[in-house]
Amino acid sequence: MSRVTSAPILPATVAAAHLKSCAAELAGAEFNGMDDVQAIVPVLARAQRQLAVALGNLARHADGGPAGGAGVIDLSAAVTALAEVLCAASDAADATADALDESLPLLESLADGDTRS
Repeated sequence: MSRVTSAPILPATVAAAHLKSCAAELAGAEFNGMDDVQAIVPVLARAQRQLAVALGNLARHADGGPAGGAGVIDLSAAVTALAEVLCAASDAADATADALDESLPLLESLADGDTRS
C-alpha cells in the first residue's frame, strides 16, 4: 500500500503535529461554495491515502517491524493490540479515501455544468 509521493523531509512527530494543525484549520474553515468543495475534496482523498499508509507503517513498527531505534521486539498483548488498532485505523482511512474517490466523478460533472440528478 505504499503510495508515498516523495521522500520525507520532516521528522514524523513534526509531520503529525502539522497534520493536526491543518486538520483543525479545515474543521474551522469557512468554505466559499462549490469551488472550494471541488478544490478540497480531491486533496483530502489523496491525503487520506497517505494517512492510511502512515497508520499501516505505525502498525508494522508497533508489531515489531522495521525499527530505526532500539530494535527490541515487544510482542506483549498491549503492543499486539496496539498494532491491531493501528491496522484497523489504516483500513478505515483507506476506506474513507475510497469513499472520497467515489465523489470525484460527481465533482467533475458539476465542474462541467452537469446538474442532472
